Amino acid sequence: MTEPVFESVYEIDTAHPDYTRWQRAIDQARLRGEAVCDAIALHCDLHGAVVLDAGCGVGGSSAALNARGADVIAVDRNPARLDAVRHTLPDIDVEEADLEALPYPDDSFDAIVLQDVIEHVTAPSEVLAELARVLAPKGVLYMSTPNRQSVANVVSDPHFGLPLVSLYSRPRLREVLKRKRPADAWRDDLAQLLSFDELTGLLHASGLQPTLHNRFMARRLFEQPRALVWSDMHLRAVDVLRRSGLHRFVTDLVSDDAGFYNTWIAPSWYLVCRKDGA
Repeated sequence: MTEPVFESVYEIDTAHPDYTRWQRAIDQARLRGEAVCDAIALHCDLHGAVVLDAGCGVGGSSAALNARGADVIAVDRNPARLDAVRHTLPDIDVEEADLEALPYPDDSFDAIVLQDVIEHVTAPSEVLAELARVLAPKGVLYMSTPNRQSVANVVSDPHFGLPLVSLYSRPRLREVLKRKRPADAWRDDLAQLLSFDELTGLLHASGLQPTLHNRFMARRLFEQPRALVWSDMHLRAVDVLRRSGLHRFVTDLVSDDAGFYNTWIAPSWYLVCRKDGA
């Protein structure tokens, strides 16, 4: 069966050396959004829910949420992305806003999506505190982010495919990119990855209690690989594991508990968070 493609009008420079990588990510954004919806649906009925897609990017999650009957507000700070989402998804409210100072009252949202965003912001503690503020008392915050200390990410950074840079601070990463990837060095949203202790510390300080959903997403990876990975290398690796039957062994290794796996092995974490006391 041919997997659906999210049709985005987000205009990117076809002459840019990373065009192919960007376009593939855009094409698979809707598949990723469907996986996000399935994780949230374990905790929250999406039909009729008011959902904030915080840092919506090209709108893959917004589209999937809308298809599930959610009342979606898509927020980003990039006007070009927002124009694309507005054009592609006219039923969705689209707003340009800073995640550190959202223009919404307390307890506004039944669910919030923060998909691979926290590593790109300059003040993650302020962003999480603001999201906790606008999250309803019984609401859920879904988030995903790469692991700074994962062996896989240290060997090959998930954003640029370079060794060791997942451990670097943002200024040091920029200096490396000036030499290795000058087309990317100008970006003001360069990723600075978090460790497991850093992430959980930030969440707890913001009044959010996380529950890991890594095993759920691992099963999704082998059912629909393009929902979670998109590089040819990773897709081939998943295919080899499926064909050999080793995917069952790999899935069994994935843990949703704090400890060695989530400190040093997990390439990314997938979490659903609730407010303290909820």
